[in-house]
Amino acid sequence: MSPRVNQSSHARRYRRPLIVVLLAMVCGYVLAATELPSLGENSAMNIERETRLGASVYERLLAAGLVETNPMLDRYINDLGHRLLTGLDFRLRDYRFFIVRDDAVNAFALPGGFIGVNRGLIAYAQSQHQLASVMAHEIAHVRLMHGLDMMKKSGEVNTASMLTMLAGLLLGTVDSQVGSAVLFGGMAGAQQAMVNFTRENEYEADRLGIDLMYQANFDTNGMVEFFTIMAKLSGSSELGDIEYLRTHPVNNNRIAEAIARVKNKAGSGDQVDDYLLFKDYLQYISNIHLPDQGSAYLRALAASRDRAYQQADAKLADLYRESNENIWYGIAYAENLELLRRDAEAETVYRHLLDIFPGDYVLSMELLRLLNRVGRPQAALDIARRLEFEYPRQQQVYFALSEIYKSLKRPALQLMAEAEFHRLNGNSKQSIRLYDQVLTSADADPATLSKAQEKRQQLLR
Repeated sequence: MSPRVNQSSHARRYRRPLIVVLLAMVCGYVLAATELPSLGENSAMNIERETRLGASVYERLLAAGLVETNPMLDRYINDLGHRLLTGLDFRLRDYRFFIVRDDAVNAFALPGGFIGVNRGLIAYAQSQHQLASVMAHEIAHVRLMHGLDMMKKSGEVNTASMLTMLAGLLLGTVDSQVGSAVLFGGMAGAQQAMVNFTRENEYEADRLGIDLMYQANFDTNGMVEFFTIMAKLSGSSELGDIEYLRTHPVNNNRIAEAIARVKNKAGSGDQVDDYLLFKDYLQYISNIHLPDQGSAYLRALAASRDRAYQQADAKLADLYRESNENIWYGIAYAENLELLRRDAEAETVYRHLLDIFPGDYVLSMELLRLLNRVGRPQAALDIARRLEFEYPRQQQVYFALSEIYKSLKRPALQLMAEAEFHRLNGNSKQSIRLYDQVLTSADADPATLSKAQEKRQQLLR
């Protein structure tokens, strides 16, 4: 029996807070002043407005804690997505891929190229090629503007309607009655079309999705395989309704067309595949019960979680020796070394991997965190400033900067970093409060004061 079936009642119980959070997001926003212009069907939907619309919804998901922000997981899902983007000509959008902390089987695309994949769907995808097929399909919906076309036909496109749509999408498998109530409570009946792509839309997105997979050298059979998995799940009485199938229905004709198309565009699918390590690590980070059986990597992670650090060290040391260029093994090994207070050895592992992957974001973050913890904040700051320049939209960089400036006893810069963290996390009010504190800080130099004033004004606008 699959883990998903075993945990269905458990997962349902823990997804209840999701209902409360999203209802608050929707109701609160509908009552508040609209931040973005309402875009009726006669308005030109340009890329800038589309991106602002999608970003507004994404930031609210982020602020509600529904987006998985672990750097290792975030990098994997974005690397996968950006490989698929290589097949897009004249790309106008800066796509952003993210994992949703929800066990429902679902994936969705927001305007502007914000594409979310639920961890529940990842649990069922058995290879990177199957997951890539879902992401390629969602990229195609954005590229072909299917969702926007439907929203424009409904007569109104704004952040409130997007939040309402998304609440229905995410809540559908938790409680179908609640999901439907949210959907229809905030939209006219015609707007139901926003979450039900037409059969023509689905076939069109499949065709472009297969092309994207082929050009990125994924095995396009992954799409057929995932369709087959979804078709089997649709007949499972134990799992009940699957939201992904509600918005992306799979039938025999659709599977047959996909089979016919991939015959001429099979793709070699010969890339290095760390997908199973990615799934193991997602299970570990998600605080899901880790089994005693499974891969050596998963069993090592389980031992570390159970504070059996010596046992975990033996397993991870073996994995690292066998493949000392594998980031998944190396980071897990170094983190466990830190838990054993063997900090010098952990630093050696991080630096070895950085020699192989110079400037790597995740490795750099791990090393600067270690350096700050062992009392070397200036060395950590040098790394953090480089990351701030190279990754200005990564909120974890600013969290790390705030910790480093705290160690260096530089309160104004600590407040600035905290303000940037909250701004990127979608919490504008807290960000403005922190910028106000910077402006009254005796520690702030003229450059810091000017930057704080500018950032504050941007948020107010």
